[in-house]
Amino acid sequence: MKSLFSKMWLWLTLISVNGVSSLVYQHTTFQRHLNPVHDNRTSPFFSSTVSTAQACVIKCHNHPSCESLVYDKVSFQCSLFEGKNIGEKITSSQVYNQVSTKTVHQNIIAHANNLCNGDSPGYFYNESVPVCYKIDTQPRLMDDAVMFCGESGGHLLRIDTEIKQKFVESVNLETTSSIFKYRIDGKKNNTVWTFSNNQPIKRFYWYPGEPADNISSIGLRVGYGGKWDDVQPSVLHGCICEKDIKFN
Repeated sequence: MKSLFSKMWLWLTLISVNGVSSLVYQHTTFQRHLNPVHDNRTSPFFSSTVSTAQACVIKCHNHPSCESLVYDKVSFQCSLFEGKNIGEKITSSQVYNQVSTKTVHQNIIAHANNLCNGDSPGYFYNESVPVCYKIDTQPRLMDDAVMFCGESGGHLLRIDTEIKQKFVESVNLETTSSIFKYRIDGKKNNTVWTFSNNQPIKRFYWYPGEPADNISSIGLRVGYGGKWDDVQPSVLHGCICEKDIKFN
């Protein structure tokens, strides 16, 4: 019998060389085994006392050569091993975890950019939010805009944080011969506003005087400085897509 759990530890190391910064990302998955192989010729390459099993997992995560660990819940001893075998049979007070996968990206920003636009032309990654987004000026109805964003694995931009709202306020949206509004995620059912993932919208950033027309979807209007406007689902507008990226 074994149980699987994942420990995602964002290890951020800032390296500055001639003004160039790089962030290191490391993701480790551990698998717990109840009856690991033991060999009395095997000894840990590192051993120390730590207060919790999680702290022992973090030590293994931070050691590139660590492939398994034993944590004793009585003595608080944390032992790290370079292989999958351990020196002695584990007792009922000990926990054994084995590294199942370890992923390292030396430059998380470059990796995020690649995940954002590698197979989806037109997307840009803004690391300060962070958000992977695309602004499209092609006029579309609401359903068509949702389908368009979905074709690249995305959805309409979901403004669910203050920092994301500040971001759209800094974006220069352009008027074209056919549009001056850009659709974002949000729909009203009766009196309740929700995102497309069915989560309720808790904070609103309407332009003064909006919503004015009891309309059921949301857009950003050129000249409103990123504040919200209610827009008709059946009227042609541009759209802003967002793609959720995962680092594992």
